[in-house]
This record gives sequence, structure tokens and C-alpha cells, in this order.
Amino acid sequence: MKYIFGVSSHLTFYIAHRIIELNHFDRNECLLFQTRNYSLPDNYNAQYPHQVHTGYNLTNSKSGRVFAGANIFKTIRNIREFDALIDPFLQNDDFFYYTQVCSNDITSLMATKKNCLGFYVIEDGLASYRDFNPQTFTGIRYVVYKTLLNPFFNRIYACKNHFIASESPKFKGCIATLPFCFPLHQDKLQVIGLPYEIIDLGFTPDALLSIDPLYLHFSKEEIMQIYTELGHFIKDKQYKTIAFKYHPNFFAAANTEIRLFFERTIRDILGESMIELDKSVVLENVLKTYRCDFYTDNSSVALYGSQMGAKCYTYKPIMRKYAHKEKFEEWYPTIPVLEKAFLPVGANNQ
Repeated sequence: MKYIFGVSSHLTFYIAHRIIELNHFDRNECLLFQTRNYSLPDNYNAQYPHQVHTGYNLTNSKSGRVFAGANIFKTIRNIREFDALIDPFLQNDDFFYYTQVCSNDITSLMATKKNCLGFYVIEDGLASYRDFNPQTFTGIRYVVYKTLLNPFFNRIYACKNHFIASESPKFKGCIATLPFCFPLHQDKLQVIGLPYEIIDLGFTPDALLSIDPLYLHFSKEEIMQIYTELGHFIKDKQYKTIAFKYHPNFFAAANTEIRLFFERTIRDILGESMIELDKSVVLENVLKTYRCDFYTDNSSVALYGSQMGAKCYTYKPIMRKYAHKEKFEEWYPTIPVLEKAFLPVGANNQ
């Protein structure tokens, strides 16, 4: 029996690692299918001899797709190339697949392989805690999906019509770190607990700041205002040591000019002595180890940090003042669990 895990972040890797440990899977029978330019923490690389790094996306994105639209021959070629990534590992053995979302090409490609015995949906941050399972295709797009795409391109569209394809006969259930995850699939939920670990940074931070990709929705002037107000709150705390880390999107999307702007803004407002953490550092591990205060816009890290005893603050109330009101909840959707876990930034909550 073989096992393939879709891995696109530290969270999904740690969950995969926990699943493998709890079930005593032979790691020689496990394949880590890695996307979003993700790489394992260095200390785990040697433990997993079978890894595939691919440009195909696990999320429902137009980039990195296998389906090539009207170019049928390219789609067929892409499917063959995809199969060639995993068939040498499978050797025609039966397997289970672990994914984060079904509304993409990859889950259908895995599930429609004859030797796939089923798939599990594993937690992937805040979206997994929302009380919804949106349909991918509606209106005329659903008609096209039902009459053309699903029948003729079933390898790609078999499981794509929902975020979680619970209607598929190969759906086996959901796996999460916390019991209130996947609220619509509680009857098929396996809870494995938080999988994070103790680490040594070489220093003890009093506070940890996630530099989130505000540049996607705010002007430079608005970003400076947001950090100025956040800075007043943080300075009142009188922390001795503050660490920060850039959100992965900075390395995926932000250009050098944006990175320099944030570097200058953060240090001008919060002080030159702030310590930048390497991109390989897992923030949840920092919060598990040091229980330091944590600041973010709307990151799932705060959800896990609060469960491990850290005080987690959101600066969404500050951001809301400068945001496009009709777009704000689309950019930063309200997650009831997260709102409860966070302590709102404000003078009355210090």
C-alpha cells in the first residue's frame, strides 16, 4: 500500500508527518507531492526519500493547471506528464491520497487513477474552519461542467464541483488538528491534535510579528498608517525582544522595491533592534516553544498559537478603517473561531 500527501505549507507537512507517525506508515511507501515552491524543514528531508516538487497547484488557481482549455492535445500531454511524476513511485500499487481541497485538477487526477482506493481532505488553515462547502460551478458554468467537462475530461473534473467532494465514492473523510475544524463534516472527522514541536532560536522573543502581505490591498500610505497605529500598541507593551517574519507571499510575489519599503517602514516604526527570522522557521513552533505574544492581520498561525497558550492579537480593526468596505470581508473573511481566539487590538484590551 502506498500513500501520497499533497504538501504546500509547513502546516500541511506537519499534518502529513503526524498522520504517518500515528498510523505507523513505512516512509518508503509515502510520497510527498510538494507545490507552491514549498520545501521541507531541513531536519526532515532525510526522513522522506520520496518527494516530488511540481509547478502544479493544489489550490484552485488558474496558474499551474493541467487542463489546457481548447488545446485538447496539450491537456492530454499534461495528464501524461502528471502521471509520469507519480507512476514510478506507485509501481501499480494501490494507494490513498491526502489533499487540502478538491476544487482543483490534482485531486481529480489522483482519485480517477484505477489504483486509488480513496482520498482524505486534510486541514489547510482558516478555510477548513469555515461553515461552508462552496460549489465550484454555478449557472451556465455548471451546465458546461455537467454536459461537457465532467463527462469528457473526467480525469480532471471528477471531484471539482465542491471545495470538499464529499459526494465522491472515493471520499474517506477529513483529518484536522482541532475538533471544531470542518464543521460540515463532523461525522467523518478524525482529530490528530496540534503537530508542532519545540525548537531553539538561540534567543527568547517576547513578541512575534507576522509581516502579512498588506501590499495586495492597501496603498503605501495606508500601510504606514496601519503600522504606525499598531506600533503605538506594541510599544506600550514594552517588549524587550521582538522577532518578525515575512509571510511566504513576499517571497512568491513581492518585488524588491516592496520588500525594501516594508523593511524600512517596520524598522522605522518598531525599532532597528527587531530580529528577522529565516523563512524556514515555523511560526507555530516558535509560539509552542516561547508562548510569546503574536501579531498578525488574519493568519491561521494565531488560531494554533492561541491553542498553545500564546496571546494572539489581530490588527484587523485598524485595517478596517482604511479598507474598501465592500471588499474587506472578501480580502479578510470573518472566521468566528478566529475572532474568538484573537484578542482585538484596542486601548480597552491591553
